[in-house]
Amino acid sequence: RTHLRLVHEKEIRGAPFDMDVLNGKLIVAINSSVRLFEWTAEKELRLECSHFNYITALFIKVKGDQVLVGDLMRSMTILNYKAVESTFEEVAKDYRGMWMTAVEFIDAETALGAEASHNLFTCEIDRGADNADEKRRLAEAGMFYLGEMVNVFQRGSLVSSHVDNPLPIEKPILYGTVDGTIGLIVQLPEKYFRFFSDVEKGVAKETDNCMRIEHTVYRQFASEKLVDKAVGFIDGDLVESLLDMPRETAAAALAGIQRPDGEAEGSSSPEELIKFIEDISRIH
Repeated sequence: RTHLRLVHEKEIRGAPFDMDVLNGKLIVAINSSVRLFEWTAEKELRLECSHFNYITALFIKVKGDQVLVGDLMRSMTILNYKAVESTFEEVAKDYRGMWMTAVEFIDAETALGAEASHNLFTCEIDRGADNADEKRRLAEAGMFYLGEMVNVFQRGSLVSSHVDNPLPIEKPILYGTVDGTIGLIVQLPEKYFRFFSDVEKGVAKETDNCMRIEHTVYRQFASEKLVDKAVGFIDGDLVESLLDMPRETAAAALAGIQRPDGEAEGSSSPEELIKFIEDISRIH
């Protein structure tokens, strides 16, 4: 039988809300701070450096030397760990008030967040900003009302990649909600994003939801302090609902739409587009 034994314990005088591994060291969110501990040759945790300026640091995600911190009510901050100086440098921060429930890196300069009003949003480092202050501000990139409270993000997918899948998805991220839903968020090349946006608009035009609310209104970002239109996201559930429509309704929704990987000019046939959407639905 295998037994676990206590090797070391350390009093930190605070509540550890989250932890991860950064360059072989332990990074921990403790109360209003982020602290990095080194595992020494004496098998002890030694505090190497800290970063403050949070209400409560709840979430930590690591990608290379970058650290994404989700705050209780101050949205997200991206830090850079400088190993030579043994310090954290604040790269950029979202200054909006967001009550965070989960965070994740999309890439080293783009972050995905979920907040308590059941919304998703993305922010990115603005390298094209005119001054240093603007470069340290995370720019808004996407906003979307999901309708459920996300409490976990995890990079990866539940299914193996399909070689014959026509959709070139990138950076898949799984999410879980307090209602028990498991969902998938993927990054799309620009031409595929435009295609699915057209399909989304077509399906929304041809169908009514049970609440008789316009799709654009239902999916708009809405919190206590901010209401804004959805941008940067495609409603995959709505797009896939096309597969359950009567053929005439589906054809009307797809009128004038061209397959993103097609070479011919003009619109593609409804059958061709439906088959394409069936194929890409296999990504989850």
